[in-house]
Amino acid sequence: MKIRTLLLFVLIVTALGLAACENLTPEEVTAVASTVENMSPSQMAGVVATIQNLPAEEAAALEQAASNLQLEPAQVTAAVGTVQASIATATAVGQAVASGERVNATQSPDIAPKIIYFFASAPSAASIENGVRYHLNWTTENSNRVEIFGNVMSDPAQGSWPVYNESDNWVLWAANDQVWVEQALHVVPDSDAGGSLQDVTVDSTTITLSFRDPQFVDGDKINVLVNGQPLLSGYITQGRAQGFTAVLQSGANTVEIQTQNEGVTPPMVAELTISNVTSGLATQTTPAGTKGSAASFTITAP
Repeated sequence: MKIRTLLLFVLIVTALGLAACENLTPEEVTAVASTVENMSPSQMAGVVATIQNLPAEEAAALEQAASNLQLEPAQVTAAVGTVQASIATATAVGQAVASGERVNATQSPDIAPKIIYFFASAPSAASIENGVRYHLNWTTENSNRVEIFGNVMSDPAQGSWPVYNESDNWVLWAANDQVWVEQALHVVPDSDAGGSLQDVTVDSTTITLSFRDPQFVDGDKINVLVNGQPLLSGYITQGRAQGFTAVLQSGANTVEIQTQNEGVTPPMVAELTISNVTSGLATQTTPAGTKGSAASFTITAP
């Protein structure tokens, strides 16, 4: 199956006149992916059938051609992933809506998909070597097709997609068979969001404190203390919120968030969500933190 998929990729590359290249640029990969996406089901079936019916000699020749392309693993993953996703996530829109088209979420909000998270994260060292600038990440609900600027993602619910080109402006498009939504993202380094921590009142002595990086996810590291006792030590905030149980005393409780590391792009900024809040802001953003700095607030429990 892996060889068949790669052969499909090579056939398409050959059709575009790119097979003679020693290596594909990210732009060429994007062009290939776009061509695949625009194929009709019958065209796609025709290409697949062509591969499956090739004589052994021609199949071997194409396999050798694929080897000669010297593609970076990330480039093959990006392009082949788009091929597989466009086949796997195709939806029968005409059967779902009388007009044959999806509608904007404002027309049918009750059945619309939801974009829970759409954020950028710093690449690993290995990804940087392969030319990845950063990754775009998403989490959605009630969707069966997700696209980023026309590139179909293999998992509509949650995933990560490498970015090679110089663009920092992106749109995530999520849809089910009836409704679509979209969200824009401008990728920039971390910055002071002007946040501050404010005191709150809760209705329980057992609550959940959830943390996430609301900006460029780049390795921000924090310590969290509740009444001077460590709740988190050296915790690296992620783009998706992670909750932790905190046991409070009756009355005033001090929560301190210390900056241990500012990540790739300073400063450190964290988003905090507090459960069981009856007074005050349940979701807050910390002030911009530098290594060794701290910010605190008070939670009053019954």
